[in-house]
Amino acid sequence: MMGKIKRSIVWGLATVLLVFAIIYFTRGTSIYKPDGTITNDLVSETKTLLNASINNARYTYVDYLSDHQQNVDYGLSTITASLTNSDALIDSENMQYSLIMTKDKIATYEIEIQEAGYYHVGMNYKVSNATLNQITIALKINDESYYQEMQTIELPIIWQDESKNYLTDRYGDEVLPNQIIMDDWQYVAAYNNTYISIDPLLFYFKQGLNQLTIENTSSSKFIIGDIDVFKPVLQIDYDTYINQNNYEIIDGIIDIDATNYSYKNSSYVQAYSEVNPSVLPFDPVYKKLNVIDGRTWQRPGQSLTYEVNVEKSGLYKLAFRYSNPKADFPVFRSIKINGQIPFNEVRAYQFKSTKAGNWRVETLGNEQTDYYFYFQSGKNTITLRAESEPVQEAVRNIQMLIDHINTFTLEIRKITGKEVDKNRTWRFSEQMPESKAYLESYILLLKASIDELSLFAPNGAKSATISNLQKSLSRAENIYKDYNRLPLYLEDLVGGTGSINQFLGDILDTLNNQQMYLNQLHLYNNTRLRKANPNIFESLYAGTQSFIASFSSNKYALTKEDGVLDVWVNRPITYVDMMQKMADQTFTPQTGIQVKISVMPDANKLVMASAANQQPDVALGLASYMPFDLAIRNSAYDLTSFDDYWEFASQFAPGAFVPYILNDKAYALPETLDFNVVMYRKDIFDALNFMVPDTWEEVIQILPELQKYGMNFYHPIAGGTAIKWFYQTSGFIYQFGGNIYSEDGLRTSINEKEAVQGLTFLNQLFTNYALPEQVVSFYNSFRYATLPIGIADFGTYQLIKNAAPELTGMWEIAPYPSITTEAAGTNRHYIANGTAGMIMNETDQPDDAWDFLKWWMSTETQSQFSFNLQSTYGPTYAWISGNINAFMASPFSEKDKEVILEQIKWLIDVPRTPGQYMLERSISDIWNTAVFDGTPTGIAVDRYTILINREMRKKMIEFGFLDNEGNLIKPYVIRDITWVRNQMLDASGGYHGSND
Repeated sequence: MMGKIKRSIVWGLATVLLVFAIIYFTRGTSIYKPDGTITNDLVSETKTLLNASINNARYTYVDYLSDHQQNVDYGLSTITASLTNSDALIDSENMQYSLIMTKDKIATYEIEIQEAGYYHVGMNYKVSNATLNQITIALKINDESYYQEMQTIELPIIWQDESKNYLTDRYGDEVLPNQIIMDDWQYVAAYNNTYISIDPLLFYFKQGLNQLTIENTSSSKFIIGDIDVFKPVLQIDYDTYINQNNYEIIDGIIDIDATNYSYKNSSYVQAYSEVNPSVLPFDPVYKKLNVIDGRTWQRPGQSLTYEVNVEKSGLYKLAFRYSNPKADFPVFRSIKINGQIPFNEVRAYQFKSTKAGNWRVETLGNEQTDYYFYFQSGKNTITLRAESEPVQEAVRNIQMLIDHINTFTLEIRKITGKEVDKNRTWRFSEQMPESKAYLESYILLLKASIDELSLFAPNGAKSATISNLQKSLSRAENIYKDYNRLPLYLEDLVGGTGSINQFLGDILDTLNNQQMYLNQLHLYNNTRLRKANPNIFESLYAGTQSFIASFSSNKYALTKEDGVLDVWVNRPITYVDMMQKMADQTFTPQTGIQVKISVMPDANKLVMASAANQQPDVALGLASYMPFDLAIRNSAYDLTSFDDYWEFASQFAPGAFVPYILNDKAYALPETLDFNVVMYRKDIFDALNFMVPDTWEEVIQILPELQKYGMNFYHPIAGGTAIKWFYQTSGFIYQFGGNIYSEDGLRTSINEKEAVQGLTFLNQLFTNYALPEQVVSFYNSFRYATLPIGIADFGTYQLIKNAAPELTGMWEIAPYPSITTEAAGTNRHYIANGTAGMIMNETDQPDDAWDFLKWWMSTETQSQFSFNLQSTYGPTYAWISGNINAFMASPFSEKDKEVILEQIKWLIDVPRTPGQYMLERSISDIWNTAVFDGTPTGIAVDRYTILINREMRKKMIEFGFLDNEGNLIKPYVIRDITWVRNQMLDASGGYHGSND
């Protein structure tokens, strides 16, 4: 025995030593170090080679500048042009022709150019104070788009805080102010919506008459006026600037709080409470909005403008108290004084890493000197704008690699088919001779990108920020060594986790992220600035105060207050803050009803609160199954007892109410909704000339072609765990015209013809047509084109929209596939739901609670909440209200909204019964046994029907619907979407969820 233990110890030590040796002797061997061998000519030749073989290759502004920058003339003149549209009108406010630009409207200008050359374009425009979607336009000159960014030029919406006197909540914490739009005339030079350049975009105008057209490609309406065509300006350097401004150096200091900006071009840039004694203002107990939140100020082009009053004209130093949480890479900001960048050195000024949690006071300057800036007496402006131009050449190279790898792997799969024969003796260069050159090009472009980016990093090529480029390079070199067996390395190219495409996609996010926190600006001379970070005693004192306060604070505590309507919300504090503020500003003044809104971290607390007789009056944000679970235990208030319930409910999708009904009484309103749509990669479908399926039959038709290229179609059941839920398994039952319960609710009907047809069709998608049974992440599979099409819900839609920038413009959504049968006709039913709002049965204020619920779910409140939420916290906080009218006014693109609204008409949820858990689990088991064990669907259905009915009978006895002998004591009625529609029609004469 001792001998075995000793041998185990020896082997253990040997293993540790071996691992150590591998790490020690191989460390750094895969790190590429720039050596000067990658020249601009080599990079240019490589890009030309790759571009020539990319399907629908991008021609970007970076490419355009590279081709034409040498021809830019800085001595041109400025020309103003007016609209030539026949329906343009004179605007009396500023005496210029103006045109209302609705979606797809085109404005036309004719411009007489004296000298041909490259010009900027400036535009006068005015936006509505009710819009939220960014305004994008497509600009053409003489019917030509020179580069792709001309299709996505942005007219920024200019925002202000409603008040700089921050309101506090009932606990003394400052809350974010509402955002308001500056709806007067604005003037802006043309930039694309990703702001890839510091200077405005350049456009070529020929000598003589030119026509310029502007098309509104967004869903937001605006008014456009005159435009200017003006010359580019050659930026001077600091030495020239200071020699031109030989003024007096003014002593003293002017402090500007970063949150006290005058205006901004993005509502998403917001203040934040930083609990740090070196950050002012500071309070260890109450939240103070004291910094600009870097998480909201990270997109290139986002700018903040500050007004500062200077008593005496002269020269001042300019310092910023900031934090850059990137580990070892700078972020970039351009600084403008009174609307102009004063000198070249503050174009995309580098703010070095401070590492997360630390702060730095940066006086603008270089290693030799601090910079002086001239400020005139009176009002001046300082503008900081996030920039990415310094890294855009690398970004373009990386995007080109992603595009080419996607095209290249498609060509490989055309040769190899779906399954690559690993035992074959591959000589792939004989079948695709250019493959070796492609791999060499990948290696060269990766090295060029590392060369460029390492200049910004203190650790050079070893920077953690660009480590994904090093990993990509290592993979590419490994493939190149064995290029004749290239098909065996497809997973390393585009296989998802650990592939080159995944690393490149991730670094695109990193490079474009310009996150910077800002606390103060300082204009000063001969004055000592406060230190950047607190010492240990300051930190200890502040931490002790916060710790003591935590024992006495009852913030968002779930406690009942007499005479106050108690509302529990199963959502984060950000939502609750905004809801409380809206209730305090609107609902309470209108009704006189006091409301306390509290966070409910765990919705199961409702059940415990019910048992302890400590229920709230209203509960929001509940999963769709919870109202039934509470109602059958007599803990939910019957909303149909209010005379106007069904009339008010007619604003919502009928199918969402199905799970809220118990014996003809309804116990909730659908607060939010979900949707299912087809999401597909437009670039791949265009390249392969595939049709976008409208029916499930058409899905089946494209599967062989998809699978031929190693791709497939995603069904949500593949994203689940071992147990599949109703929304994953039961949609086809309804599409085939079936049901899952008998009309009396005492038995399941999944063994009836239509239901069996639906379950059989679902199972055959996997057994006969080889859909993937398990998918770790549809998001990743969609990004890397292994699953270029599938069924997506709202969460996936948001993820792709906001977290896959490399796919911008390369994907679209389409309606959920239909099925046509004699029983059900053409049917797009899908099973989904959002969250519910309800009144609890123990409330002593039912009428007040119903007034609150109607106020909260009204079109006006939901529209305002959606607007406030997204304008305050950004696009990831999109809100799909259960109120259809409110969703119609929400800031989604009109094209996507049209698809989603059509699909929401087909939303349906499963009726609930006491034994539903056994039904849900058993349908899951039917799929598992059919797909993995090969059990025929009909046999599996028959087997599980017996189990389901046995459990349903048991639960019906438990809840008093049957006696122990199975005799009916009181009826249990199942109501479907048709019944709900009829209630709405009877109450109001119509509803917005109609399929008619």
